[in-house]
Amino acid sequence: MDRSTALQHFREQEVIPLLNHQLDLLETTFYHEQTELIEGVLASFRQLCSRIRHLQDRNELRAIGYIHYSLLRTQMLERSYLYMVEAYTAKWYTDDSEVRCTYDASWAYAPLGGMMTLLEQKRKRYIDSIHSADVERMVLKLVPFFHQYVKALLRLALPEATQMSEYQGILKHSRLFIRTGEYKDFSESLYIEGQEARKDEELVDQLLQEDEDSPFVYENLRQFIQPYFEVEKRDLRYNDFSYSELRNSRFYECILIGCRWQHAVLNESSFEDCLLTDADFRYSQLADASFRGASGQAKRKGEERSPGLCGLHFEHACLNGADFTDTQNFEHAYFEGASLEGARVPQKYSQSWKLSQAQFDSIVWTE
Repeated sequence: MDRSTALQHFREQEVIPLLNHQLDLLETTFYHEQTELIEGVLASFRQLCSRIRHLQDRNELRAIGYIHYSLLRTQMLERSYLYMVEAYTAKWYTDDSEVRCTYDASWAYAPLGGMMTLLEQKRKRYIDSIHSADVERMVLKLVPFFHQYVKALLRLALPEATQMSEYQGILKHSRLFIRTGEYKDFSESLYIEGQEARKDEELVDQLLQEDEDSPFVYENLRQFIQPYFEVEKRDLRYNDFSYSELRNSRFYECILIGCRWQHAVLNESSFEDCLLTDADFRYSQLADASFRGASGQAKRKGEERSPGLCGLHFEHACLNGADFTDTQNFEHAYFEGASLEGARVPQKYSQSWKLSQAQFDSIVWTE
């Protein structure tokens, strides 16, 4: 077996099956220990914000424009699984101030160490065709598959993190971005806070644009007031509509992956045939809302499992009379403290949804 064939065989027969096994275990940890894991994120965020406030109180730091959770890929070979958590002014990486702490993500990456040990043993079967350096390179290429779980956890934690007094008390730039990714390399936004005033009429124009090549994503649309708003077939993923008033509005066949609707007024609104993967409706008003034909489908392409890890969140929402007929992939939906009086729900979710007895009895179960 030549070296090229050996490397391909090793990857397909040893690396990928082991990776999928570890990701299955990690997914179980992610769901079963989520509350404790979120607390770890909140602790790191609180620590960073306290340091920011301390320096700002001493006039040693200007308004913050970026907070970044950076994975340090090369350190993982040394079995160090710390993220660097940093704050920057609006200059971002050209900012020379150093405000940082760390976040321990061992819960997500510890399996990498065990994989490297096991793969090192297995590669010896290939005689001299595969070297230790090959194993290291292969393992480093797997880092993004573990990072997707950290990224999902950050998304779940940030709504609470940004309500902390430590965060509320820091001086922010007119646009503050919370992002994650590799250190001083590719990263993506998790949360955007805008301080500048924006007119609702301007937002309507942007949201209604029909240019498929210009999706309107990752925007802060909090406190957007537009009753009877209608939009079709738009990519609006990861927008934040929290505290908005959109009663009697209609979103039809829209991509609403990861959108936040916390504390929004959405009574009698429609999300029919929308893609709602990882959407967050906590504390929202959704009486008589329609989710007919909507999907919460998770991404399952090879080892990619995000979006879809966060699930659908309806905790403490009012869903009286809501219609979930013909919804798909809503198994990972959460309803703690939600009101579901008269909601129409397919029988297939009766086992997967964790409901109180009162919630279960108040639902109109359909075939």
